[in-house]
Amino acid sequence: MSVFKSQLAFELLDNGLTRRQGLMSDGSTAWEVKFAAGIFDQLQKRPYPQQIRILSGIFEFTVGSDVHTLIAEETLLIPAATVFGCFCLDDGILLEIQQSA
Repeated sequence: MSVFKSQLAFELLDNGLTRRQGLMSDGSTAWEVKFAAGIFDQLQKRPYPQQIRILSGIFEFTVGSDVHTLIAEETLLIPAATVFGCFCLDDGILLEIQQSA
């Protein structure tokens, strides 16, 4: 399993999330995102596929019309150009890892 190494300091986003960019040990671009319970990350769509890796907490992800509940050490692959969002059920941290198309 590849490991995250930060490149920038954490920044506070408008929606209450805290995020920092870095690289995985395999060279993939990634973002470490901290959530407080009750925070909703807006619906979004990326042009590339990405892997979500839960480091701690409990999250509910909506991907297209499917809903997934994830806990620490679980992952979810989000296909390119697919609408997704998440709701944090318990304080947590996740990695958003950009995948090759």
